[in-house]
This record gives sequence, structure tokens and C-alpha cells, in this order.
Amino acid sequence: MFDRETSSIPCNLCQSTDVDVIARKDREGKPLQTVMCRHCGLIWTDPRPAPKEIVHFYSKSYRREYKNIVRPKKKHVYRDGLETIKRHRFFQTVAREGDTLMDIGAGNGVFVYCMRQLGFDAKGVEPDEDFARYAREALGIPVITGFASDIKKTEHYDLVTLHHVLEHMTDSLAELRHLWRLLKQNGHLIIEVPNAEDILQAPGNRYHKAHIYTFNPETLSALLTRAGFSVVTMRVAPYNGNISAIFQKKDEVWDNNTLNQNGNYAKMVRFFKRHTPIRHYTSPIPYTKLFRNLSAALREWIAIREFHEDKAMLNAVVSKYLDTRAR
Repeated sequence: MFDRETSSIPCNLCQSTDVDVIARKDREGKPLQTVMCRHCGLIWTDPRPAPKEIVHFYSKSYRREYKNIVRPKKKHVYRDGLETIKRHRFFQTVAREGDTLMDIGAGNGVFVYCMRQLGFDAKGVEPDEDFARYAREALGIPVITGFASDIKKTEHYDLVTLHHVLEHMTDSLAELRHLWRLLKQNGHLIIEVPNAEDILQAPGNRYHKAHIYTFNPETLSALLTRAGFSVVTMRVAPYNGNISAIFQKKDEVWDNNTLNQNGNYAKMVRFFKRHTPIRHYTSPIPYTKLFRNLSAALREWIAIREFHEDKAMLNAVVSKYLDTRAR
């Protein structure tokens, strides 16, 4: 089904270089080679740009290239506010008001702002200079410009969050071990990533250069176990197919044998055989997704038209959430 090759970059999970080439173009039809480890099923881009190029891309180009913006639009701020509420509902069982929280890849800062409104001592770090500036100046929150590696090693948090960030990291395992050190004893790491087994995504839209790694639940769990975490809970969201997971910091033991590797590779091969473009577009999935997105856009337009200031809009989102919790 796939061409078997030797990768230029070892697998971040098991260090194997024995891979299948599962795609040679990105979702825009541009050249991009994506490979899957034949030992454990982890997926990554190979080859990839040099580290300095990647740093420059996320600091200067990412938002402009993918969103064509340097400041978040009102509709995106509103969406992120609603998404924050969903995320808080997911991890609220391991979080308490007053907890210290660091959001890695904070983007426009909406998550940090809303979490502060909910009583958390939250701050963030964001590589994009313009978005980090918006978070500080428009929302008035503590978001520094930089990467996770720029967080002082003397700082420690009850919660660290990575929402659609882990897949962008060039060395996920090393970054996770750095975050392990930033967490307090028994602290929690909250992660959300795209799912390699997402049937809502069209096969031709799976890969692009900003996503260096693609995980399924098995590879995500194994990677976090190697980094010194235990799984508290994990789910695949029915409305967008993403993986959301809560991990807890455990004793500093790096376990190299955490996954039935060949079983997961075989599972992924079966998935790719089933989820073909023909099967995808002859199923109801893309059309129900389109209808759902159009309906959401209409509700969004109605909801945001009365607001002229982003903070007021986010305050209304949080206030409504608190009202429903109080009932």
C-alpha cells in the first residue's frame, strides 16, 4: 500500500528509521513527505526544515500564511471563548480556582483571559509576536513572546496546557520532559491534538507543513508515558475528531516499552485502507460537517454583532457559563 523507506529523522517515540511513506503532498498539493513508523505507528514530516527556519516560521509567518492575519478577527476570538468553556468542562475535575496555569502556544490569549476570569492564576507563552502583543495589549493578560523553552526553570505550575501545540514541536519528547519539570508534584498536563484516525477529515486534507507530528491515542499515550506522565483520561471529541487528554506528573521514570508497537502500526494501516477518498465523499460525513459549520457560522454572526470590544464579548461568554454552572 505504501513505499517503504529509511527516514532521515528517527522516530521520536521508538527511534526507528524504518518507515512507510504515506503521503508526498500536503493538503494544498504542495510537496511534503509524511512518513509512518513501521514499529510504533507514529506519523511525522520527513525531511523537515532546519530548527532556525521553524523558529522563524512560528515567530513571523505562521499566522500570516495560514490565516492571512496579524490580529485575531472578532469571530475567531468568540470561537476561542466558546472552545475555552468546552476545555474547562473537560479538565475541571483536576483543576481548582487559584491554581497556577501556563498555556503553551497561547495564540491570541483568549484561553488565558477566560481562565483568569474563572479564577485561575493563568499566564501564557506565544511565539507569534503580533498575537502575543494582542494578548497583552487588547486583553491585558500576561503572555510572553517566545517558546516553552523560554519559560524560566524556576517557575512551577499546577496545570500546563497545550491545545493544538504538541503536533508543532520538532522534538515532542524533549519538550514534554521540559514541561514535566515545570509542573508541581502531581501536577496535570492538558493536551489537545488532531487525531491521525479522524474520519471527519478528508484523506487529502490530513497533512500540512505546520504539523510536524500526527498522533493517534496509542502514540500519544506512549509518548507521554515515556516523558514521565500517567494517563488520567482521554477522549476523542465527536464534533471535531480531536484527541483531548489529561495526564498527571509521575515519578521520573522514562519507560521505553509502553506500547504494543507493531499492533498500533497494523491498526493504522487498516485505518488508511478503510478511510479512502471515495469512501469519505460517498459517506454522509463531509455533508453533515458542512451543514454543521454553516449553522455554527450563522449562530456566531448573531452572537457577536452586538459587541464592539473583544473583552466585553469574552466576559459575556464566561458570565453565561458561570450562570449555567450555578443553576
